[in-house]
Amino acid sequence: MVLATLALTSCGSSSTSASEAVRNLVSGLPVHHNAKPLQVGAYSCSPDGGFYVDQTKVLFYYMRLVPLSDILPLLPAADARNATSLARFGRLLEVVALASNPGASTCGVGLTQTVLETAKQFGGTTKLDPSGLVTTVQQSYYDPIRPIVVLASNRLSVCSADVNPGSSVWLFAVFPPVASSIPIAVVNPSPSFGFYLPLSKGALPAAPPSHLYTGDVNQCIQVLSAG
Repeated sequence: MVLATLALTSCGSSSTSASEAVRNLVSGLPVHHNAKPLQVGAYSCSPDGGFYVDQTKVLFYYMRLVPLSDILPLLPAADARNATSLARFGRLLEVVALASNPGASTCGVGLTQTVLETAKQFGGTTKLDPSGLVTTVQQSYYDPIRPIVVLASNRLSVCSADVNPGSSVWLFAVFPPVASSIPIAVVNPSPSFGFYLPLSKGALPAAPPSHLYTGDVNQCIQVLSAG
C-alpha cells in the first residue's frame, strides 16, 4: 500500500499552505556547483537476490535549523496539534541528503528510520533533549529522536523512496528541537551508518525541486515494528 501523500495537497492546522511549507523547507539552502557532501552513507540493493549487489550512495549535504511553522501544514491535524507542544523549545533540525544510484537495480532509500544521537562524553542522547520536557506528548519525540516529517523528490512507499538506476532522489528529514550546542550525529540503523554533521556548513550541488512528497513517519515505524 502506498502511504505517501503529495506534499502540495497535504493538510494541517497552520495558515501556511502545504506548497508554501515545502518551498520554505527547500529555500535558502546554499547551492554551489562543485559542492562536496559532508558525509556519505550507502544502501546495498540487488536485482537478483544477492549475487550482484549495487551500492546506492546517500550523500549528506546540509543540516540547519527551521521554524516549526514550516512543517505543520504537512502533518495530519492530530499530529500537527501534538507538534505545536514543541514550539517553546525553539527551531527544528532539517537534514538534507541526495540518494544517487549508479547501479543496475532500483533501490529503496529513506531517512524515516534515521535518529539523532551524540557521544557519551557529551552526555548521550538525553543531552540532545531540550530542558523542560514535561508532557508525555513532548517526551514521545525524544525516545528515540526520530524525524517528525520526511520528504523526497520521488514518491515515498511506506518508509522509502525508489531510486532508479542512473538517477538521484532528494531526501529531507525534519527532527524536533535539540540542543545544537553539542555535536549531533545522524544515525541510520539499517543499513547501519552514522556520523556527525556540522550545523549550517557546506552547500548543495544543485537546487532541490519545490515539488516534494511526504510520508507518514508514524505508520512507517508501526509497519517496521509489526514486522
